[in-house]
Amino acid sequence: VAPREERLIPAIVEDLLPPGFEIEAVVRPEDAGNTGVYSWLDNIREPRVAEARDDRFVAALDLRNRRAERIAYVVRAVTPGTYTLPGAVVEDMYRPDTFGRSATGRVVIAPRG
Repeated sequence: VAPREERLIPAIVEDLLPPGFEIEAVVRPEDAGNTGVYSWLDNIREPRVAEARDDRFVAALDLRNRRAERIAYVVRAVTPGTYTLPGAVVEDMYRPDTFGRSATGRVVIAPRG
């Protein structure tokens, strides 16, 4: 997420989960980077607040100096099926007309076999 303005943007990220998934964990910076279990994520940022809810991941972070930030969480597939993958939304907490949205998609969870 890269802001367009040269100011501090207090942002909220909301990523709805498709049915069939559960959040396992929020990834911390020490879990990524060069030596972490999720080192393939590279460097990530720890949000000010991160909540793993039943149907979504919500995080609050400050975006500064038009710099993109990366946050991460881990999900587990629990119910086989074909689902719509909702898009994630990020918005300025105090200027909701400043927002971004990712594309929607489709995801298939195959049964174990």
